[in-house]
Amino acid sequence: MSSMYSIERCRNCPNSIIDLDAVEKLVKEVFESTAFNQKQKTRLQTDRPMHHQIFRVAIAGCPNSCSQPQIKDFGIQGQLVPSLAEGCTLCGECARSCPDQAIELMESGPEINRGLCLNCGVCVRKCPVGALRSQKSGYRLLAGGKLGRRPRLATVGIELADEDSLKKYLSETLSLLINRGNPGERLGQLLDRI
Repeated sequence: MSSMYSIERCRNCPNSIIDLDAVEKLVKEVFESTAFNQKQKTRLQTDRPMHHQIFRVAIAGCPNSCSQPQIKDFGIQGQLVPSLAEGCTLCGECARSCPDQAIELMESGPEINRGLCLNCGVCVRKCPVGALRSQKSGYRLLAGGKLGRRPRLATVGIELADEDSLKKYLSETLSLLINRGNPGERLGQLLDRI
């Protein structure tokens, strides 16, 4: 029997702020524990799915999203929320390194514009004195993306999830598709319908 799902992930590059191997293992465990392959085979009435019938998961190590989680049925994007700690020398390296211009250097130190910050962690890595640190890290979860004749960008389900929330949200998403999806219906279509 062909697998009814695929997992695509970006490479272990220096920008990755999550353990991609661990997340991929966790995702596979959810697919196994929910018996997704067998249930999806029954729902689609085939053990040889067409390309567009395979449930696609993308794991991106950071907000650069090289694995394109925005256009997959389920996307996982690494997140690292920066925060200011003690010891800033006002060098400005954080502001210069921010790819989104989300940091402004003030007399009191860097100010992070949370509306612009994508939680990529570049500023934390570039701070030479450790005055910027990780406040929290986790996963941004996306669901329902697809390309094809009616493309749809995935909807953000959880902005900053931990491992337990990731497992629960993926399991609930798979259950929703199996129990409420029409044969051949993609997750994005189901979400739009309900």
